[in-house]
Amino acid sequence: MRLVRIDWKGSPKWGIVEKDSVFSLEGDLYGDFTRGKRLCALGEAKLLAPAEPTAIVCCGANYRAMIESAHMETPKEPVLFFKPPCTLVNPGEDTYTLPMAHDTRYEAEICAVMKRWAWRVTESEALDYVLGYTCGNDMTLFDLYQGDGRLTRAKGYYRSAPLGPVLVTDLDPAVVRIQGRVNGVITEQGNTRDQLFSMARVISHVSQFMPLTPGDIIFAGTPEGGRPVKVGDVVEVEIDGIGILKNKVVMG
Repeated sequence: MRLVRIDWKGSPKWGIVEKDSVFSLEGDLYGDFTRGKRLCALGEAKLLAPAEPTAIVCCGANYRAMIESAHMETPKEPVLFFKPPCTLVNPGEDTYTLPMAHDTRYEAEICAVMKRWAWRVTESEALDYVLGYTCGNDMTLFDLYQGDGRLTRAKGYYRSAPLGPVLVTDLDPAVVRIQGRVNGVITEQGNTRDQLFSMARVISHVSQFMPLTPGDIIFAGTPEGGRPVKVGDVVEVEIDGIGILKNKVVMG
């Protein structure tokens, strides 16, 4: 099933996508729901980021090729950081770089959106707590990170987390191709089978020290190949079985 969150008559509304149409989602998104009436064609819908998080937890250094190219020590457990909810960017809308930075980079990632309270769950049951999967772009002010070694400012800045376009509920995140493009040119490519820590492992690991709540997002890391981007560049993240997330870089 494909789910979308759209701007419907000035308010956010969840919908179910069938073929090229959006139908209203009736009931509890995180529980039982049914398909309601047809709202509009998918191509006519104003898509919103398909999540309503209180927390966005990201896993870095999670692909072997990326670690090797950066000459990093292989981590023994997931390397985590946070992005605040204000970082979210809707599909098709502008993402930011900032005047304080001179080296802004994009990172194509698969993301999970939670559907249930997850507290100290095992790896084998972790994916049962996921509502669905979508594309994410972890924008990073790379030179600021190099300067102070901290991730809060470099990755937690306003409008630095494009997400979408749809949420797919029946995807297997273990073996999925991820591709990143800048102005139509492929600059990043990988497969989740090359992750050090699977989505299930990351979710389980996070839940050992903090509960994940319905709507929270897990960014599961980026393959090798992320490149600097500049104002005016159009960044696309494509994940097999989900679709294409497309955003333009502007100065914030």
